[in-house]
Amino acid sequence: MKHLCSDEITAWVAGERTAAAERHLGECAQCAGEVADAREAIALFAESAQLWSAHIERSVPPVRVTSMGRVRLACALALCVIVAVVLFGPAVPRRTGSSEPFVALPYVAPLAPYERAQIQRMDIPVEALAAAGFQLRGPETAGVVRADVLLGQDGRAYALRFISQHDRSLIQ
Repeated sequence: MKHLCSDEITAWVAGERTAAAERHLGECAQCAGEVADAREAIALFAESAQLWSAHIERSVPPVRVTSMGRVRLACALALCVIVAVVLFGPAVPRRTGSSEPFVALPYVAPLAPYERAQIQRMDIPVEALAAAGFQLRGPETAGVVRADVLLGQDGRAYALRFISQHDRSLIQ
């Protein structure tokens, strides 16, 4: 008879129970004992955490913040915000010589202000533009267009800027 492994015992204690494991625990005293031991260990841990919390609550005096302390705390928080904005501010896409603006992809939520972005030049199939929701001027969907694509930090495309005037003329 194959006994339950530690992952199966942990899953059982966590509430993820299968019929096969339930049947095995009904037949195997060794595995049933291991499940009981695991439950007891978790119960002891929970009790220990509660006792520790109660001890800390009793032994640590409450912190009283004076008005001067509040001013210092506010100044420290303001300084942290300023440093964070300077160091981790939103990435601003740099101009690459093209004066044309980016065109947002239809049906895509805008880039979050805190999200980093990058621009990558790509060859995009025209039928992919149609599938993304762009209205095309002509019925021609063969071929590719060259564009700068604004990518979020997760790799999702948010906007694009066509490189040539011919490529811009495909979109209504």
